[in-house]
Amino acid sequence: MNQMAKNLSSEVWKRFTSGYSRIEKLQMKKMAKHKLTIPQFHVLEVLLNTGTMPLKKIGNELNVTGANITCVVDNLEKQDLVVRVPSTEDRRIINAELTEKGEKTIQTIFPEYLEFLEDTTTNLEINEKREFIRLLNKLVA
Repeated sequence: MNQMAKNLSSEVWKRFTSGYSRIEKLQMKKMAKHKLTIPQFHVLEVLLNTGTMPLKKIGNELNVTGANITCVVDNLEKQDLVVRVPSTEDRRIINAELTEKGEKTIQTIFPEYLEFLEDTTTNLEINEKREFIRLLNKLVA
Protein backbone atom coordinates (compact mmCIF):
# COMPACT_ATOMS: atom_id res chain seq x y z
CA MET A 1 0.00 0.00 0.00
CA ASN A 2 1.43 3.36 -0.94
CA GLN A 3 1.74 6.32 1.42
CA MET A 4 -1.16 8.25 -0.11
CA ALA A 5 -3.53 5.31 0.46
CA LYS A 6 -2.30 5.00 4.06
CA ASN A 7 -2.86 8.72 4.63
CA LEU A 8 -6.37 8.50 3.20
CA SER A 9 -7.15 5.48 5.39
CA SER A 10 -5.93 7.43 8.41
CA GLU A 11 -8.05 10.44 7.44
CA VAL A 12 -11.16 8.26 6.97
CA TRP A 13 -10.65 6.78 10.41
CA LYS A 14 -10.03 10.16 12.08
CA ARG A 15 -13.12 11.73 10.50
CA PHE A 16 -15.27 8.70 11.29
CA THR A 17 -14.26 8.45 14.96
CA SER A 18 -14.36 12.21 15.47
CA GLY A 19 -17.83 12.47 13.95
CA TYR A 20 -19.10 9.52 15.94
CA SER A 21 -17.71 10.97 19.19
CA ARG A 22 -19.41 14.32 18.58
CA ILE A 23 -22.76 12.70 17.84
CA GLU A 24 -22.42 10.35 20.83
CA LYS A 25 -21.79 13.31 23.18
CA LEU A 26 -24.93 15.02 21.90
CA GLN A 27 -26.87 11.79 22.34
CA MET A 28 -25.56 11.39 25.91
CA LYS A 29 -26.86 14.87 26.76
CA LYS A 30 -30.27 14.01 25.33
CA MET A 31 -30.47 10.76 27.29
CA ALA A 32 -29.22 12.38 30.51
CA LYS A 33 -32.32 14.59 30.46
CA HIS A 34 -34.32 11.37 30.85
CA LYS A 35 -31.88 9.95 33.45
CA LEU A 36 -30.72 7.26 31.04
CA THR A 37 -27.41 6.21 29.57
CA ILE A 38 -27.09 5.39 25.87
CA PRO A 39 -26.90 1.62 26.56
CA GLN A 40 -30.00 1.84 28.78
CA PHE A 41 -31.88 3.66 26.03
CA HIS A 42 -30.86 1.04 23.47
CA VAL A 43 -32.07 -1.80 25.70
CA LEU A 44 -35.45 -0.03 26.01
CA GLU A 45 -35.47 0.49 22.24
CA VAL A 46 -34.79 -3.20 21.56
CA LEU A 47 -37.55 -4.24 23.95
CA LEU A 48 -39.95 -1.74 22.38
CA ASN A 49 -39.26 -3.17 18.92
CA THR A 50 -39.15 -6.88 19.81
CA GLY A 51 -41.01 -7.34 23.08
CA THR A 52 -39.78 -9.65 25.83
CA MET A 53 -36.31 -10.95 24.99
CA PRO A 54 -33.55 -13.02 26.65
CA LEU A 55 -30.76 -10.93 28.18
CA LYS A 56 -28.16 -12.81 26.15
CA LYS A 57 -29.98 -12.00 22.91
CA ILE A 58 -30.22 -8.31 23.87
CA GLY A 59 -26.47 -8.31 24.54
CA ASN A 60 -25.83 -9.89 21.14
CA GLU A 61 -28.16 -7.40 19.45
CA LEU A 62 -26.31 -4.47 21.04
CA ASN A 63 -22.87 -6.07 20.71
CA VAL A 64 -22.11 -5.90 24.45
CA THR A 65 -20.87 -8.46 26.94
CA GLY A 66 -23.10 -10.48 29.26
CA ALA A 67 -21.68 -8.64 32.27
CA ASN A 68 -22.45 -5.29 30.66
CA ILE A 69 -26.03 -6.17 29.76
CA THR A 70 -26.58 -7.49 33.29
CA CYS A 71 -25.42 -4.18 34.75
CA VAL A 72 -27.55 -2.14 32.34
CA VAL A 73 -30.66 -4.21 33.08
CA ASP A 74 -29.95 -4.00 36.83
CA ASN A 75 -30.03 -0.21 36.58
CA LEU A 76 -33.17 -0.23 34.43
CA GLU A 77 -34.84 -2.45 37.03
CA LYS A 78 -33.90 -0.01 39.79
CA GLN A 79 -35.74 2.68 37.81
CA ASP A 80 -38.75 0.34 37.36
CA LEU A 81 -38.38 0.47 33.58
CA VAL A 82 -37.63 -3.22 33.02
CA VAL A 83 -38.29 -6.49 34.87
CA ARG A 84 -36.57 -9.82 34.59
CA VAL A 85 -38.88 -12.68 33.74
CA PRO A 86 -37.75 -16.33 33.85
CA SER A 87 -38.37 -18.24 30.64
CA THR A 88 -41.25 -20.70 30.81
CA GLU A 89 -39.45 -22.98 28.33
CA ASP A 90 -35.91 -23.03 29.78
CA ARG A 91 -35.24 -22.03 33.37
CA ARG A 92 -31.64 -21.11 32.50
CA ILE A 93 -32.89 -18.23 30.35
CA ILE A 94 -33.83 -14.90 31.86
CA ASN A 95 -35.86 -12.49 29.76
CA ALA A 96 -36.14 -8.73 30.04
CA GLU A 97 -39.50 -7.09 29.65
CA LEU A 98 -40.62 -3.47 29.68
CA THR A 99 -42.71 -2.39 32.64
CA GLU A 100 -45.65 -0.06 32.10
CA LYS A 101 -43.40 2.83 33.19
CA GLY A 102 -40.65 1.59 30.84
CA GLU A 103 -43.04 1.44 27.91
CA LYS A 104 -44.33 4.95 28.60
CA THR A 105 -40.76 6.22 28.96
CA ILE A 106 -39.49 4.77 25.69
CA GLN A 107 -42.67 5.79 23.84
CA THR A 108 -41.97 9.37 24.98
CA ILE A 109 -38.24 9.36 24.23
CA PHE A 110 -38.23 7.46 20.94
CA PRO A 111 -39.84 10.21 18.80
CA GLU A 112 -37.33 12.70 20.26
CA TYR A 113 -34.53 10.28 19.40
CA LEU A 114 -35.74 9.95 15.80
CA GLU A 115 -35.91 13.75 15.55
CA PHE A 116 -32.34 13.94 16.91
CA LEU A 117 -31.18 11.47 14.24
CA GLU A 118 -32.94 13.47 11.54
CA ASP A 119 -31.38 16.71 12.78
CA THR A 120 -27.96 15.06 12.91
CA THR A 121 -28.19 13.89 9.30
CA THR A 122 -30.07 16.88 7.91
CA ASN A 123 -27.10 17.95 5.74
CA LEU A 124 -27.28 14.67 3.82
CA GLU A 125 -29.68 14.12 0.94
CA ILE A 126 -31.62 10.84 0.93
CA ASN A 127 -29.34 9.35 -1.75
CA GLU A 128 -26.28 10.38 0.30
CA LYS A 129 -27.73 8.63 3.37
CA ARG A 130 -28.20 5.47 1.30
CA GLU A 131 -24.64 5.75 -0.01
CA PHE A 132 -23.29 6.32 3.51
CA ILE A 133 -25.08 3.18 4.72
CA ARG A 134 -23.69 1.24 1.76
CA LEU A 135 -20.16 2.44 2.49
CA LEU A 136 -20.43 1.67 6.21
CA ASN A 137 -21.67 -1.85 5.39
CA LYS A 138 -18.74 -2.28 3.03
CA LEU A 139 -16.33 -1.04 5.70
CA VAL A 140 -17.50 -3.52 8.34
CA ALA A 141 -18.05 -6.48 5.99
